Amino acid sequence: MSQGPDHDSSAPNGRIARVHINREALHHNLERVRFFAPGRRIMAVIKANAYGHGLLNCANDLLAADAFALATLGEALELRYAGISKPLVVLQGFADTAELSLMAQYRLQPVLHQIWQIEQLCAAITEPLDVWLKVDTGMHRLGIPPQQVAQAWQQLKQSRVVSELRLMSHFANSDDVYNLNNNKQIECFINTKSNIDAECSMANSGAITALPGSHFDWVRPGIMLYGASPLQQRTAAELGLKAVMSMQSKLIAVQRLCKGDAVGYGGTWACPEDMPVGVVAAGYADGYPRHAPSGTSVWINGRVCPLVGRVSMDSLCIDLRGLDAIPGDRVVLWGDELSVDQVAAHAGTIAYELLCHAGNSARLS
Repeated sequence: MSQGPDHDSSAPNGRIARVHINREALHHNLERVRFFAPGRRIMAVIKANAYGHGLLNCANDLLAADAFALATLGEALELRYAGISKPLVVLQGFADTAELSLMAQYRLQPVLHQIWQIEQLCAAITEPLDVWLKVDTGMHRLGIPPQQVAQAWQQLKQSRVVSELRLMSHFANSDDVYNLNNNKQIECFINTKSNIDAECSMANSGAITALPGSHFDWVRPGIMLYGASPLQQRTAAELGLKAVMSMQSKLIAVQRLCKGDAVGYGGTWACPEDMPVGVVAAGYADGYPRHAPSGTSVWINGRVCPLVGRVSMDSLCIDLRGLDAIPGDRVVLWGDELSVDQVAAHAGTIAYELLCHAGNSARLS
């Protein structure tokens, strides 16, 4: 992606569909995190190529955050090689002593979520390292069981290779503000850390916006930074978030079809009357979801119209009834004009998947 106030990321080989990244929206969303969690330190989650938005560009645009969270060692090293000196937290921790050695060399902060990692850390390195101990409070994915945390904590505190030691956990249901398991997880975390003097982190985007009792010392915004809603019950607009990614293309043809004409592969949708059908230069090769059904919203010329038929590799079709449109008109698949959350709901998925796929497809050039 090119640098500038705003930058475009065009897909390879001159493809018409493109991803546009609004840097000002990214800055705005970071400030929304501060609004929801005043006084807390912010660990901006930029894993998975910053959710498809471009790892290095987003890191440079989010330098006002206190730290960055990555999924893997490779992501963290990419930032270090690029000169990013900010604290980097590796959420998956390390897989072996070779990775641990690199973490020490490049001053990375591993998250320890398995007992064997603690033992290996204490035995394998000599340089002091800042680490996070992860508690499994109910997600049951990664983390130390609560009943083992006190012993693990003491082992790490007594080790000469541990410098700063912090505690974290992760929510399983923070997107649903009414889910009772959220409060159970908070209670579990508070009980587990009751005799531990340490900085703590638990709140992801959903918890930042809806569960202030989980904010503690550090918050970890992810999807909200990119302008999608982290909550089932509230839209991004209601939360004051702005779309960072806009997926755009152009209308390349208008077909005048007759009643009963089937559209696209498999003929899954047929014209209910004589009507115009538009062809848009965007498909699953560009990161648009192939499984998006007929009826999925597409924006063109100030209106939302429905997708019809199956999404192809390089194109999709839209219902142009009641709309004046000609080849060359701009089409928005999602962005300011059309929420990515709305498109994801139609497609039976989540905004995370759409953003990652589209952004990563566009960066292949």
